[in-house]
Amino acid sequence: MIYTAPYPFEDEKYGHCMAPISGGMEHQTMTTQGFFEKTLTSHELGHQWWGNSVTCASWCDIWINEGFASYSEYLMLENLYPTEKNQHMLDVHTNVMTQNGGSVWVLDSLNEARIFSGRLTYDKGAGIVHTIRYIIDNDSLFFESLRAFQIAYKDSTATGVDLKNFIGAYTGINLDSYFEQWYFGEGYPTYSIRWEQVGSDALVEISHTASKPSLTPTFTNPIDLKFNRIGLSDTIIRFDINSNSQLFSVNNLGTLSTTSTVIIDPINWVINQNGSIVQDNALELTENNENNEILIVPNPSNGIFSLTNTPDFSPILVYDMFGKVVYETVYNSNKKINLSSLGQGNYLIEIQLPNNNKRLKLVQF
Repeated sequence: MIYTAPYPFEDEKYGHCMAPISGGMEHQTMTTQGFFEKTLTSHELGHQWWGNSVTCASWCDIWINEGFASYSEYLMLENLYPTEKNQHMLDVHTNVMTQNGGSVWVLDSLNEARIFSGRLTYDKGAGIVHTIRYIIDNDSLFFESLRAFQIAYKDSTATGVDLKNFIGAYTGINLDSYFEQWYFGEGYPTYSIRWEQVGSDALVEISHTASKPSLTPTFTNPIDLKFNRIGLSDTIIRFDINSNSQLFSVNNLGTLSTTSTVIIDPINWVINQNGSIVQDNALELTENNENNEILIVPNPSNGIFSLTNTPDFSPILVYDMFGKVVYETVYNSNKKINLSSLGQGNYLIEIQLPNNNKRLKLVQF
């Protein structure tokens, strides 16, 4: 099993004890388990790093503890029982998608059931760690960044934003949009594909709908497509996504099979569902239409900003990263919101609309 840093309590022995409980508890150097099962054991061992060596700064960021401990289960299977890893991650994703919404970041940090939600904190938490690994696209760099984070925050606390900023700086990959959509946001995408053969090239349209469009309408993480080609080996191509519908021209792809042409996310890196996959000979390269998405402008900001496409008189709540309401107002498009008195940091802006609420992350400098 690959760990992210040397055992943080190397001067102590590590062991397990049995107790009449339904699961496990990650006491430092001696975990308690109600039964012995390899994923539970690896989960509690993972907590020696994620939860004991570095602890979440508040219940809002319990993902620091449970999301990474849950991903330790996958790492154990990947290295010791590789034939079981794919089904494990598929089960994780399936559980997340049993409901349409829910963020990994915990807004109601007084709700014990929500804090320890198996679907959101554990499974969606592990799922987004898996996708971060995919986005970085370099296992050595991924594990190096986690090891460095463990060293930097050892015997201390951290928020999800701390980890995002640290990994972003270490790898040079901006994770702001990813965290806004997957950590603070809600839901998951359903991808559909239309394609057209043009000689040895192909036009490929990738579109997606969101399960919770009122809160997270667009997911801009990359996505892999696997193409079945006649007379050639199958090939996997990664596509960078920045809108709900994009048309790509893929050169020298070869002749595509008309059956099982495209497989979406073949290695199961991203929590998603499959929509339709169809051949369409009427595709044309045209620019995408802009949507009416609500945005913070500018963001990052000095604390003074506006909201696009937001109705007047909409109630606005501002949360700090501990889930505390630090500012309330009613939106007025003729007047900018001013949070400069709150100081530097990261804030969550909640816009309360008639039929839903929209949450966006503000970076204030």
